[in-house]
Amino acid sequence: MKKILFLIPFLIGCSSQKEKSPYEKLLDYEGKYEYINETTLDIVASEMDTTLYAVIDNAKYPLKHIKLDSFVNIQNSPVVFQRNKDNNISGYKAGGEKFNLISKEFQKMEMFPRRALFHNPDNYRYKQPEEVNDGLKAGALEDAFKNPEPILNMVKETIKGEYPDVHSILIYKNSELVLEEYFYGYDKDKPHQLRSASKCFIGGIFGIAIDKGFIKSEKEKLIPFFNTEYEDIKNMDERKKEITIEDLLTYRHGMDCEDSNPKSEGNESIMMESQDWVKFTLDLPMIAEPGEVSSYCTGCSTTIGRLVELTTNEKIEVFAKNYFFEPMGITNYDWTFEPNPNSKATFNQMYITPRDLMRLAKMYMDDGKWDGKQIISKEWVDKTFSGEERSFGYLWKHKYFIVDGKQYNSYLATGNGGQKISIWPELDMITVFTGGNYNSYAIYGKSTPPNEMIPNYILKAIQ
Repeated sequence: MKKILFLIPFLIGCSSQKEKSPYEKLLDYEGKYEYINETTLDIVASEMDTTLYAVIDNAKYPLKHIKLDSFVNIQNSPVVFQRNKDNNISGYKAGGEKFNLISKEFQKMEMFPRRALFHNPDNYRYKQPEEVNDGLKAGALEDAFKNPEPILNMVKETIKGEYPDVHSILIYKNSELVLEEYFYGYDKDKPHQLRSASKCFIGGIFGIAIDKGFIKSEKEKLIPFFNTEYEDIKNMDERKKEITIEDLLTYRHGMDCEDSNPKSEGNESIMMESQDWVKFTLDLPMIAEPGEVSSYCTGCSTTIGRLVELTTNEKIEVFAKNYFFEPMGITNYDWTFEPNPNSKATFNQMYITPRDLMRLAKMYMDDGKWDGKQIISKEWVDKTFSGEERSFGYLWKHKYFIVDGKQYNSYLATGNGGQKISIWPELDMITVFTGGNYNSYAIYGKSTPPNEMIPNYILKAIQ
C-alpha cells in the first residue's frame, strides 16, 4: 500500500516575507469551535499528512481544501471559514449556520502513530504484554505463532502510517495475551468508542434479561411489548404483527430498514433526525416477511435496548452495570443509552478499553463464563453464534477469510472506524482492533485497515 500525502498548496491571508509551508497555513484554522446542539468540535492540522481535520468526540474527519478559506467535508458540503477585521479566523459556516471560534487553546490529539518511530519503524522492538491483574494471562508472541514475523511487520507498517488511524491491536492466542500495541496516543487505560460494535453487547445484555426471566423468550412477538408506550404504531399490517424479538436480533425484521441504502426509509441517518428512534423504527413500513431476508438496521439494536428497559423496569445502563460489566470487574467504561437526537454525536455507543473488549470476547468464547461466574448462559451464547456463513447470529456477524485456499472462520463485533472484535474458535484466538477510520468508504473508497491486516499478517502467521 502506498502512503498518500495530501499536499494542499494555497494562499491564506496576507503575504509575508517568508512563505508558509502548507502545514503552517493550516495552523491558522486550528481551534475549538461551536458545533450543533450546543456542543463543540476541534479543528486540527495534521503535520503527518498535511490535512485539516474536524475532530468530534475523538473522531477525526478530513476537510478537503477547495479555495482560499473554503473546504468541503466528507458529505461534500461546504465548510467556509470566516475572518474578522484583523484578518484572523473567527468561525466557520456550514449547512447554512454560523459557528464561532471559541478558543485557539485546545487539547490537540496525536496525529502520528508513534512520533518517535515514524521515520524509523525498524527500530520497533516487541515487548510481551503486561499482566495487570485483570484476568488476562500474558505470553510471548513467538510461543503462540510458528512464524511471528508477519505480525511484527504489521506493527511496523502501522507505525510508519501504511495503515492509518489504527489505534490498537491486541491478540489473544492459546489462552494468553501475546500482542498489545497502541498508537496515536492511545493506551490500555483509555476507553475507545465502539460505534456499532456496541450492538453486539446489547444483544448479550438482552440475553441476560432472558436468563433472569424478565422476558420469557426471544421467540415472542415484538409489538405487544410496545403497545402501552406507543398506541399509534404506524404501517401496522399482518406482517408487522408477526415480527418476533429474534427477527430483530438476526436483522430479519422485514421492515424498510437498511443502513447501507440511503434510499431506505429506515436508514440510520434518517432515524437520527427523528425525535424518538424506537418509535421511528417501529413505525417503518414492511417490505418483506419477517424472518426471511437479512437487512442490517441500527434501529434493531436500539429497539432491543429499549425492550430491556421496559421489561426490567430500569435503565439499561443500570441493568448492564449490575449484571454484565461489574460481575466481570469492568468499571472503566462509559455508556449513555438515549435513543433520541441527544445522542446524535455519540450514537448511543459504548466506550470500553481494548483490554476489556478482549475480556468480554474471552467470556463469550468460554461459553459465557468469566472467572468461574456465569455472566451469560451458555444457551444464549450458542444462539448468539448460530446461523449460516455470511449471516448474523444474535447481533454478531459471521465473518471468514480465505488465505492460500484455507478458510478461517470468526464471529465478529464490528463498528465504523475499524472497531473489530473477532473470536476465532478453531484457532483458539481472539483479535481486537480499535481505530479512527470513520466512514472510510465515503472518504477513501475502501474498507478499514483490519480487513487487510487480519488476512495478510495475522492469518499468515498462523500458517
